[in-house]
Amino acid sequence: MKKYANKSILVAEDHPDGRKLVVRLLDKLGISNVVAVANGQEAKEQLQGQAFDLLLADWHMPKMDGLELLKSAKADAALKHMRVLMVTANDDKEHILEAILAGADGYLVKPVTQERLQQKLEDIFKDEE
Repeated sequence: MKKYANKSILVAEDHPDGRKLVVRLLDKLGISNVVAVANGQEAKEQLQGQAFDLLLADWHMPKMDGLELLKSAKADAALKHMRVLMVTANDDKEHILEAILAGADGYLVKPVTQERLQQKLEDIFKDEE
């Protein structure tokens, strides 16, 4: 069993097709404890009521974007240790650096594939056995 298979993941992605794709890919990787929401505000509400091992957040979302969500989570004592994987179509170095400096544990450039998602999960949870 993969070391991340029992993790709980919150997926924040505003595009329905993108959200379904990520949930389906996580399921193929053996992760079934997934909650998916359509924007950063919904994600923030979910984070107040449930503990997650990983937040997988799209950068560009309505109501609250992924970077705001990341900063909000890292500023919250109860959430600051949760791992965060930012997902975006923007691959410029400044964008990536901004996410890492804000506390992101990883950065995944769209399109999301099973192989790349698996590699990011392995990187993020590599310190756990």
